[in-house]
This record gives sequence, structure tokens and C-alpha cells, in this order.
Amino acid sequence: MKQNNENNYVRVSYNNFMTTRNRQFGNELTNIQRIPTRSASQFICSKPLLKMEEETIPPELVNPYVGDIFDYLCVNQHKFMCQTPFYMNLQLDITNQMRSILIDWLVDVHLKFKLQSETLYLTINLIDRYLSKNTIMRNKLQLVGIASLFIASKFEEIYAPELKDFVHVCDNAYTKEEILEMESKILLTVQFNLTYTSPLKFLERQIQGANLCDKINYASRMILELSLLDIKCLKFSSSLLATTSILLAINLLRSPQVLPSSLHYIEDQEELRECLSEFLPVISLLKSFNMTAIRRKYQLEKFNKIADVILSILPNQQ
Repeated sequence: MKQNNENNYVRVSYNNFMTTRNRQFGNELTNIQRIPTRSASQFICSKPLLKMEEETIPPELVNPYVGDIFDYLCVNQHKFMCQTPFYMNLQLDITNQMRSILIDWLVDVHLKFKLQSETLYLTINLIDRYLSKNTIMRNKLQLVGIASLFIASKFEEIYAPELKDFVHVCDNAYTKEEILEMESKILLTVQFNLTYTSPLKFLERQIQGANLCDKINYASRMILELSLLDIKCLKFSSSLLATTSILLAINLLRSPQVLPSSLHYIEDQEELRECLSEFLPVISLLKSFNMTAIRRKYQLEKFNKIADVILSILPNQQ
């Protein structure tokens, strides 16, 4: 690829004015140093696992049925995962960094449209499942992203944004017809299977069931969203990603709270240790100068400015 083709630009308009975000594709992510922290084994709770029926569960979690619901989700969580987590090795013109920058931009768009959290996770799932089976050029990567968000919005939202809104947020880089055509290609690739079991379902269950504080709640959600930026996290199951996010949040905040039920969905603790190890550089993405959407999102008052709290902890973490 020639040098003059190395740069690409993602142009975004939001908040009632036009903004251009110049993004350089083609360079690898800045080397991220691992955060000194406790060993992975120290995250593992040594207490016996509590059965779901023995926990204090709020009424909205439908206690009589919650066991069957989450047994079903555990069985089906692998069903619509990306089956080729290292698919970038097969792509000729896009890289892991391009994917990360695309997701960073989608987080901004998702926040601008005030969409449900599940919409974001389904969007990323559709992107990865499509790219794992189709080779594309870099100038079509944003089109795949916005078409996936369009599909996810119609599936998850009560009042989804209109097609013209998606055209506008791309600064008219793509037409309505192009988005609709890509929508068809994505749906055919995934065979219209959109019932993806996201890690958010497990995370919300564990947080509400254990009655964890708001700080743990928001920190866990932020860490889980940071994992979306790292393609290596695709190899882990949804339940494992959720549990890891909660355990890391408890560790970072030095919370006295324990979550003995957090391992209810994890059968292999060695796999949990591996996931914890992979997550350490993921947390460092919060300090990235290139991808700032998640940090800015969780610096908002409605999230108790948890990003600032975690950022103040990271340099001193031991």
C-alpha cells in the first residue's frame, strides 16, 4: 500500500455542528505497558459459590425464572459469537487499529443518539461476524460500522434513529442506498441471527443480584466497553468477560465488597486467570490519546465521573 494511502479520515457531525476527526489508519496501537497489579489468582474468590436461588434478588429480575433464563443464556452464549476471533490475519487492507478506531467512533455516535447499551454490543458483534467472513477495503469499513449500528438500532430500540440520521452522522460519506445495500449483506452473512447473548446481560445480573454499589457498576461497565476495542477479547465468552470486568473493578477501587456468586457462570478458573491477564492492557486504553470516546463518556456526571476515579488510580496501582 502506497504511503499516500496510509491516511484515512473519519468525518463525523454531531451536537448540531460539524466536526472533523482526522484519524490515521495503518499504524499499530501505541505500545501499552502492563499495569502493576496483584496476581490473577488474588482475584479469584475462595468462598463457596452461592446458588442463584439463595441470593437476594430484586423483583425485576424475575426470581422464579432467573435460573432457567441464565442457564439458557449460558448454553447459547457461544452460538452467535464471532467464530474467527483472529480474522484480521485474513484481511488485506484493514488492521486491528482500524477496527479499534471505528468502535471508538461508534461509541460517540451511540452516545449522540442516546441508544440502549445492548445496541452497542450487538453492533460490534455484527461487525466482527461480518468481517470474519468477508474481506473489505478500508474505505468501506465505516460503512460496515454504520450499517451494523442501523441494524442493531432497529432490533433493540423502541424508537430507532431514521436512515437519514445515519447518513448525516457519516457526513454524507455514504448514501442511503449504500447503507441499505450493506445492511442486506450483513444480514445475509449472519443469516438474520441477531439474538446475540452479550456480556452486558451477565454483568447486569451479577451486579443487581449481589447489590453492588454504583461505583462498581459504572467501573465494570466502562471496563467491559474498553474490551470492545481489543480484538483479542473476542476469544472469551460473554459470561467470562462480564465476570472479569466486575472483578477488576472491585480490585481497582479496592472495594471491600466481595462477589462470591460472580463465578457462578465460570467453570474453568484457569480460563478466568487468562482473561484477567488479557484485560490488564485493556484498562490502559483509558489513557489512550487516540481513542477517547469511552473515557469522555464515563467522565459524565450520570456515570459518577468514574473514568476520572479510575484514571487517578491507574498510575499508583500496585
